[in-house]
Amino acid sequence: MSGVLAIDVSNSLTTIALWDGAAVAGHWSLASDPTRTADEYAVLLHRLLTEARLDAREAGGAVLACVVPEMVGTMEAVCERILGIRPLVVGPGVRTGLRIRTENPRELGADRIANAVGAVARHGAPVVVLDFSTALTVDVVGPAGDYLGAVIAPGMAVAAEALSRRTARLGRIELNPPPRAIGATTEEGLQSGLVLGHLGLVEGLVGRVRAEIGPAPTVATGEAPWLVTFLSHSRVIDVYEPLLTLDGLRRIHERHNARSSNEPNPAGGPGQE
Repeated sequence: MSGVLAIDVSNSLTTIALWDGAAVAGHWSLASDPTRTADEYAVLLHRLLTEARLDAREAGGAVLACVVPEMVGTMEAVCERILGIRPLVVGPGVRTGLRIRTENPRELGADRIANAVGAVARHGAPVVVLDFSTALTVDVVGPAGDYLGAVIAPGMAVAAEALSRRTARLGRIELNPPPRAIGATTEEGLQSGLVLGHLGLVEGLVGRVRAEIGPAPTVATGEAPWLVTFLSHSRVIDVYEPLLTLDGLRRIHERHNARSSNEPNPAGGPGQE
């Protein structure tokens, strides 16, 4: 197998895929924990690969997106231990094929660049990407294929946790849609406010974005356990692609390696052509 190990480290989860060309040979999720050592993560990943009867050393490269600064070095060391090579860390100077038209391109997270790259490759432009993670991010690619900007809001799980912590008599809240908007119990009332409220937030934001850029497919990604059920109640999500970020990272790895050897590096922020 000649493929790529793609790693996306978010604040909550670290997702990993071993790609064999454009096919997924294996896919795993681990908790993002800055206190864990490279040795610990390497043992975990090696065990997962072994159980799947895969050998990452057959991969020809690795690519990393990481929004937790303390874990960049850890994951670089994991790749060196598992693959024997350092990963491509998505950031300034990395070829992505995506033109970023924001005031400060360098502040754009590598995972969101990967989302946009993957979405454009799969659905063309314009396209809207919603990533349901610790935060809800809505990334927008315009009709010309340029990354235009984003909307960022608290994620539903974060809102539920904050409500639980700051309200003495409320415990953990199951993020399931209630049977009706008007809750007959406190639990149903909370679910209505959180789940239906988040649905209203998503649909309102997507509507406003489409009003600015015109009709565009809307792609959702994320691995929260409540997400599939949540999306089934949405009227604005066209497709759910849980591996979108990792697929975008695979594509960035291919593009960067294909172009960096014979083209000078342009000035500007991360991901600019």
